[in-house]
Amino acid sequence: MLLAVDRTGVITIFRENYLRATSKLTALFLTAALSAGLAILALAVTAQAETSSSEINTRIQGAQTEIEKMRTDIAGLDIRINDSRKVQEMNRNELAEATSRVREAEDRYNQTLEQYEGRLTAMYKLGTSSFYAIVLSSEDLSDAMGRMEYLSSISENDKRLVQKVKAESQVVNELHDKIDVLKQSNTEEIKSMVEQKQNLQNGIEALQSGISKDTAELARTQALERDEETRRLAQEAEASFNGSGDSLLMSAPPAGLRPTGAVLTGTSSWYGPGFQGNRTANGEIYNMYGMTAAHKSLPFGTWLKVTYNGRSVFVRINDRGPYVGARILDLSKASAESIGLTGVGYVTAEIYR
Repeated sequence: MLLAVDRTGVITIFRENYLRATSKLTALFLTAALSAGLAILALAVTAQAETSSSEINTRIQGAQTEIEKMRTDIAGLDIRINDSRKVQEMNRNELAEATSRVREAEDRYNQTLEQYEGRLTAMYKLGTSSFYAIVLSSEDLSDAMGRMEYLSSISENDKRLVQKVKAESQVVNELHDKIDVLKQSNTEEIKSMVEQKQNLQNGIEALQSGISKDTAELARTQALERDEETRRLAQEAEASFNGSGDSLLMSAPPAGLRPTGAVLTGTSSWYGPGFQGNRTANGEIYNMYGMTAAHKSLPFGTWLKVTYNGRSVFVRINDRGPYVGARILDLSKASAESIGLTGVGYVTAEIYR
């Protein structure tokens, strides 16, 4: 199978030899698959090539805006996480206090219960007769009634004390459970916010990685666009220059300009291929086919009528130089050729405004 790709990206598949060696069904299937794959590849390359610098800039700015929003969200989460951790710490302190209260209540409960059980055991050992003996040993009825009430109150007071301690222990245990639930709930909330923050940070990293790639692509695209602009300008300028030493556009001054009477004289040189596409001192892209020149100090945009051996051309100052010897001008390749200057020569240059 032979595969050919022309300059415009159109893909042609020659499959005659392949069809002879395989069945028609297999050949058609493979050809369709290859064609589809290559078409997708061609479309992807074309789409990538057609992305302009302004579109890439817009993409970068959109990503930067999204990053700022994410950073704002992260800042808000940091505040909420910090507040939740403060509440969590308060809950821990309250839980520790409640735990201490539970232990104290349980100790009181156990001590009281032990005393109560001891008293019951002692009463049992004394027996009923001993109880009656205590009562009967009273001096009178009033004393006996008092002793009976005292013995009864001992038992009732012990019961109330035990019930009170048990109630206190139950309340503290309920508080303990409540704080424990609150602590767990707060922990889950913090965990969720931390995960959200991590997701945002991952998103920022992904966007920053995309921005880095887009920035590199932007530099390449801008370089391609500059080259394309240079080629366009060169083609326009080249179309105005017939290559025989005559400038079709710049044999007369631009409209509205008049000679000032100020004339410069001295040697001039020219520059071209080694500088093509570079930036000039005024920020333009240098085009060796344009009618321009470099001068050390004349304002950018100044027009000169440069004459050499009786032939003249109008040039615009858009660069600085030359910085070799006493030369006064550095002409573009096209403007130098239009007057027959092939190296360094003596010229006159009249200023037009």
